[in-house]
Amino acid sequence: MTRQETLDTLRALPGQIEELVQGLSEDALRWRPSPREWSIKEVCCHLRDFSEIGGERIRHMLGEDDPFLPSYDQEALARERDYQNESMPLVLTALRAFSGGLAYLLENLGEAEWQRTGRPGGPLAGMRSGAVKRGLISIAQYAQLLADHGREHLEQIKTLRGQLPPGQ
Repeated sequence: MTRQETLDTLRALPGQIEELVQGLSEDALRWRPSPREWSIKEVCCHLRDFSEIGGERIRHMLGEDDPFLPSYDQEALARERDYQNESMPLVLTALRAFSGGLAYLLENLGEAEWQRTGRPGGPLAGMRSGAVKRGLISIAQYAQLLADHGREHLEQIKTLRGQLPPGQ
């Protein structure tokens, strides 16, 4: 994925999600295919938080030499923030702000800044094996991870929408 494709993906994600959730009832947004799987609303909240945390990590990578990028427990965060009871309009507004802000931040980086690195504190969602060398991840790699992660969850939302029981 090119730098521009990464930026375009990050910028387009909120609008694509808004289109997918438009017209869904609260029951449809909260519906889970099984107790262990996330609902559409939970996936959207996760993407919002992932974009927010991604922006924070990139700012650390820009301001520090090889900063530690702590991992986080996404399941614990979903429980703490009570994703199922969040306001969907607010979630979508925040996702647009974080994802758009992230694209804006990345868009203005020079090539040397794209190569700045950080040290992940654990496995990063979506990171292909071998993509992180010597325990470091560059901003370019991390930006692509964010874009890929967003696209994967966009497909998940499409799948969930297609699985909704009749009348949802």
